[in-house]
Amino acid sequence: MKYIPLHEINKAALSTWTTKSSELLDQMKSEQCPKKRKAIIHRNKAHWREIILLEFLNNLSNGKCWYTEARFSAEYPHLEHFRPKSYARQQNGAICHDGYWWLAFDIDNYRLSKPMPNTRKGTFFPLRDHAMAVCKPGIGLTRESPIFLDPSNADDAALLSFNALGEPEPCIDPPVDLDDWDKLRVEFSIERYGLNNRDLCNQRKSLWVSISSMFDEFATFALKAKTECCMESAGRAKQIRAELRKFLDPKHEFTALIRDCFKSHKVGRSLYPQLSAM
Repeated sequence: MKYIPLHEINKAALSTWTTKSSELLDQMKSEQCPKKRKAIIHRNKAHWREIILLEFLNNLSNGKCWYTEARFSAEYPHLEHFRPKSYARQQNGAICHDGYWWLAFDIDNYRLSKPMPNTRKGTFFPLRDHAMAVCKPGIGLTRESPIFLDPSNADDAALLSFNALGEPEPCIDPPVDLDDWDKLRVEFSIERYGLNNRDLCNQRKSLWVSISSMFDEFATFALKAKTECCMESAGRAKQIRAELRKFLDPKHEFTALIRDCFKSHKVGRSLYPQLSAM
């Protein structure tokens, strides 16, 4: 999972879209009947499928799913409501909230997703303390503590790491030790987002193996260039370093795994600061 700066990014390009969103919110606020509010949402669901909005969100993640970091291909990106608009469920599936209807057309509540994470997440949205749930507009959402990790929260994204098997796991080197709540959030998010999907793990593992082998190859040529003053080896080492730099392009799939792969290898840890700064 890679941090997406959704809340900090300038949204001026969406002024027309956000104006209509405000109008729809006013309609819902003036409607006291929950069923009629839901009808307003249903009638206007095409609003969150507008191309200008989807392209804006897609560009924030360089064309990748906000949860899995897999690139969108033939499938159509899903516009996922982080806080469910109709109703929300606890971990056991029981309905615990009537829905964040006032966030139905709020861009800050949107996450762009592959079909699998959106489907698996569904209407689940358990909180640490459901007594703190926000049930109407005008109350700060920061009082809630969701179990789900949120890609638009930098601290949440930092809780997740990947290993050499391509498997997601709690961060192995956090600045502050993870507590039981952190670990629960990571485990629950991995399961409900489908981050441990076997195909995804295999793709990530293959990428890890490829990069690691390049580290070893670089070390071999760099050592030969140094000890034997071999210009050919020096040139090959330089070429491999340039190829490794491409993996740090934000447009690459699975950049969080790539980061962890670099940090797990002696050569990677040495090259990472200079390559990531280029």
